[in-house]
Amino acid sequence: MGALRRTLGSYGGLSILSILAPVVILMSCSRVAVPGPAVPAGGTTAGGGQMAAAVGTPVAEEGASLAPNSLRMAVRANTAGGERVAVGADGAGKGQAGKSLIATAAETATPESEEPPPPPPAGLEGQIVGGEKAAPGAWPWMVAIKAFTEPGYHTFCGASLVASSWVLTAAHCVVNASPEQIVATVGDYRLDSGQGQEVGVDRIVLHPRYGFDFAHDFAHDLALLHLTEPVEAELVTLLADDTLQLAAPGTLGTVIGWGALSESGDEGWLSYDLQQVELPIVSEEECTNSMGRMITENMLCAGYSEGGKDACHGDSGSPLVVPDGEGGWQLAGLVSFGIGCARPSFYGVYTRVSQYHDWILAQIIREETAEEREPTVLMLPAVYSDAAVILLPSVHNGPIEQPTRNVPGKPPPIPDGWIRKVQVPILMYHYVSVPPAGSDVYRQDLSVSPDRFRSHLQALKDGGYTAISMYELVEHLNQGTPLPEKPVILTFDDGYRDNFENAFPLLQEFDMTAMFFVVTDYIDAGNPFYLSWDMAREMQAGGMYIESHGRNHASLRNRNDDYLVWQALGSAETIEYELGVRPRFITYPFGHFDNNTIRIFESAGFWGGVTINPGATHSTDNPYQLKRVRVRGTTTPAELLYLLELDW
Repeated sequence: MGALRRTLGSYGGLSILSILAPVVILMSCSRVAVPGPAVPAGGTTAGGGQMAAAVGTPVAEEGASLAPNSLRMAVRANTAGGERVAVGADGAGKGQAGKSLIATAAETATPESEEPPPPPPAGLEGQIVGGEKAAPGAWPWMVAIKAFTEPGYHTFCGASLVASSWVLTAAHCVVNASPEQIVATVGDYRLDSGQGQEVGVDRIVLHPRYGFDFAHDFAHDLALLHLTEPVEAELVTLLADDTLQLAAPGTLGTVIGWGALSESGDEGWLSYDLQQVELPIVSEEECTNSMGRMITENMLCAGYSEGGKDACHGDSGSPLVVPDGEGGWQLAGLVSFGIGCARPSFYGVYTRVSQYHDWILAQIIREETAEEREPTVLMLPAVYSDAAVILLPSVHNGPIEQPTRNVPGKPPPIPDGWIRKVQVPILMYHYVSVPPAGSDVYRQDLSVSPDRFRSHLQALKDGGYTAISMYELVEHLNQGTPLPEKPVILTFDDGYRDNFENAFPLLQEFDMTAMFFVVTDYIDAGNPFYLSWDMAREMQAGGMYIESHGRNHASLRNRNDDYLVWQALGSAETIEYELGVRPRFITYPFGHFDNNTIRIFESAGFWGGVTINPGATHSTDNPYQLKRVRVRGTTTPAELLYLLELDW
């Protein structure tokens, strides 16, 4: 069972992996291909949307982003929505492109005229990175989750039945999905057997703090799914404050799931038979020493320092249970993320259920109507009165100035009726500084040193590239306004202080413009790691663009209208108040967005949205899903130029 995630990408037959530095965070859900249109329970054909995670194979089309685990594979490239890969397995678990890993009983039944599939290779049967097959019926509350968020593909995760109509899983498994796209199968043992009760989902309740903790991407990684009808099955008991000793360090817990049998996926991306593995609970201190800053008190770690046993790809949301001393089990953790699968020196990381015991029960016992419940599901940072939202005031530090461009309410250039496509690479930077000693893998991967950034700018200049803004891109797409021969757009996410101290002077030196996407609440709070409004004013006066990255760097997917309005208008009006300029572009935090996000930001006067999906080709009919080229700390000037020349 798992660790972080690996996504492999190729473009036009050229492997991106040869030039992108590896990132070690892995995911635990699987994204698999299904034959023909994916049809969830209820007969609804799956629609679009972003994927929480993805299976990677050498024929992948896109890379993967830093995000919580869904398939638990090592991340190597960046994409907002996961890998677009078609992988499958036959009845024996052997990888096979184009066939569903979650096949129906009819598809997998062996015709009388055919021989049954061969058994797995010796030494692999019953293994899940050091575990064994679970006995039929041993875990009656185990649930398989399939999210059909895109035609021909679905994301696979594990879950637990915690009430007759409620399933508990990892938030990153379902943050990309809408309820009608999810199917839960309760009481299954073998995925292709047709066992278990298949039920639809009519409500997704993400934990209200999921996506809010910028310092810990995997924080509060849990979600409840409300089933369309109750099921009759044994429930799992939640570990609570009065039973914490059951999950003390050193205790042997058991992880259950259908995840991969190895990190490489050589034995198939999913195990058809339910697997289990015993792992010792690890102290928070020991886990932090191994995993770094990413660990919080709301997480639980398990595994062996020597490796050999772990959860793996496809296990996200699956349960870690501990014996209650009376022949039963209590749910202690949910598979969240890790580094590889069963690697030495690293542990699997789980959402610590006891920390959320009261919140879980509160959701289950609620009796509000859907109308009453909708505005409170996400526990917004605002005060609600019935259906109305009263926004809490922000602190503004600078003077009000008259707008100098992009007057409030100004629409984007009116399309002239032509649908245009153009290749304009949008580079995605974060930090421009040397990571402090002991920095975790995220900080290292997102950090480009000032010297390297200078070499990037020099390479762009020598290569004949001209830095433009997204305003010029949209004007070209909508009205055909000419662009320079080799345009490029430089973007910086989050608004770190080193953008002002290191990036801004170099951009001025090379006479280049760039777009900086800031988190307005961080600036309002005077966070010393981020820009101040005075810095932003100086950068704007120097020819830079200050745009929106939301108010608080929270996910914008699966959010209600009031919340999205609060994010869109709150960030836009704050920037306009401080700088006298209305921002017109949003970069979606974590790359999380959906159709409702686009609708609200468009209505709030934004001209476009920027994703973390890899690519450089943009079209008139898709300005709210602009693709980008991710720049890593290890990206050399030659590699950067190679990425800019790709036809993607």
